[in-house]
Amino acid sequence: MRRVLVAGTQDVVDAARAAIGGELELAAAYSVAEALKQVEGGVDLVLCNVRFDDSRMFDFLGALNAMPSSRRLPVVCCRVARSPVSAGARRGIELALEALGVIAFLDLHELEARDGLEAARAALRAAVMSHLPGA
Repeated sequence: MRRVLVAGTQDVVDAARAAIGGELELAAAYSVAEALKQVEGGVDLVLCNVRFDDSRMFDFLGALNAMPSSRRLPVVCCRVARSPVSAGARRGIELALEALGVIAFLDLHELEARDGLEAARAALRAAVMSHLPGA
């Protein structure tokens, strides 16, 4: 079974379980050190949220990019916070993630507010499944 590292808060772990938990092995990490250790153990994709490890997502992504073994590892990032974010802040996040090689960014709260919970889960599932190696 393919293995996905969910690096983030409990909210994103719960969202991942609801969207893809039965189809993939999910490994949760709540700190940068724990996540890097999981990557060294072998994962097929990383799902990371913006508030990972007290908002250290960019530190994690930089460390991940520095690891030779993880350079081709697909990374999907998401935002699960229930508070709104300005268009400028969102675009800043997207540009920074793009520069770090992140292949997709989803604002799950925005998707849920606009399209409903099931649609947000479906979008998360589609982002993860479509970027898994061999998909």
